[in-house]
Amino acid sequence: MYVAVVLTPESHKLLLSHFEVPSGWEPIAHHMTCSMGSSENSIAKDFIGQKVELIVRTIAQDELVMAVGVETIVPSTNRIKHITVGVNRKNGGKPFLSNNLKNWEPVLELKLEGFVQVVT
Repeated sequence: MYVAVVLTPESHKLLLSHFEVPSGWEPIAHHMTCSMGSSENSIAKDFIGQKVELIVRTIAQDELVMAVGVETIVPSTNRIKHITVGVNRKNGGKPFLSNNLKNWEPVLELKLEGFVQVVT
């Protein structure tokens, strides 16, 4: 269970249309994690149910994962607020590995929308 800003279907499609996931990788582009565990203790509990904006500002990628860095008013326990765009599962990639990305590069601003939700 976790609390996240889950992208609207339109924003999911928009994100994947702007950033090409490498061939053979699994596209994800689903959410920005706010916190893991119960919503009762979540750093974002006051935002649950709200529609919010996320602005893509950066991108990073290694051999296992690709993610975009975002700005939003919704807090996150992650050091860098981000959305995992794609994962190289064939080589052991997992979405949580986006937390380890280091080489964040600026990109043109892209506005996305999502709803703060408890995901089970």
